[in-house]
Amino acid sequence: MVKTLRVTVFVFLSLFLSLYLSYADGAFCTRVIDGDTIIVKYNEKTDKVRLIGVDTPETVHPNKQIEYFGKEASEFTKGMVEGKPIRLEFDWQERDKYGRSLAYVFLQDGTFLNREIIKRGYGHAYTKFPFKYLDDFRKCEEEARINSRGLWASTNQTREEIRAKIQVTSNYSADDEDTTVYITRTGSKYHRGGCRYLKRSKIPMSLKDAVSSGYAPCKVCSPPILAPKRKKQESDKGDITVYVTRTGKRYHRKGCRYGYTPMKLKDAVGAGYTPCRICNPPTLY
Repeated sequence: MVKTLRVTVFVFLSLFLSLYLSYADGAFCTRVIDGDTIIVKYNEKTDKVRLIGVDTPETVHPNKQIEYFGKEASEFTKGMVEGKPIRLEFDWQERDKYGRSLAYVFLQDGTFLNREIIKRGYGHAYTKFPFKYLDDFRKCEEEARINSRGLWASTNQTREEIRAKIQVTSNYSADDEDTTVYITRTGSKYHRGGCRYLKRSKIPMSLKDAVSSGYAPCKVCSPPILAPKRKKQESDKGDITVYVTRTGKRYHRKGCRYGYTPMKLKDAVGAGYTPCRICNPPTLY
């Protein structure tokens, strides 16, 4: 019985290790989706692969805006593996809840992509679930933060503060209402020129018209939003007309019983006049 138990344990461990250390040679990265997800062709099939232990800022999530440092992370991963042969190594979990394969990615020269992304500061160590290189990835993240690399550059912020910053929208305010944005025939959003949602139709429109027509900014490409109308500047206020008298020391609104002679506000203030306490005219500052 002891012998049978040993054989059973040996078989179990062999199967476990074969899964834990399994890998796929001859794989090829056909496209990079974002910093931590790629499309790979191997074993005569095409599959979406999520890099194990890495979390980079979002750029293509349908319900999230482009996050801080997301584009940089995507470009880094693209430059590293897109259009290149790679080797995949798998861990204990084959796929995530979205059906994506989970893998470690190695280049032909042995570069470990998952680790390199974290080491250079393009992403965080994703430690929600255990994985083979967890401790090493944590050390790489700490090293990147201490050396101000990538998304940690020029900052002493903690991991939590950086993560909070990632949630900040990348929309910018446009002062020019005639800025061109794009809509589709059936959608309810307006987009930047290169947004992936413009593949089937791309209709140019001014930002002002898009907003007034009820279109909302796309959460994926983060197009410009209309800047709030600015309050009158002090230089504009100086040209407002107020009224003074020949003998008085105050300036007044039109209609005040004490004001007769028109004068620009800036000239009245420059001449030493002060605002009337009865009609409360505008002030320069």
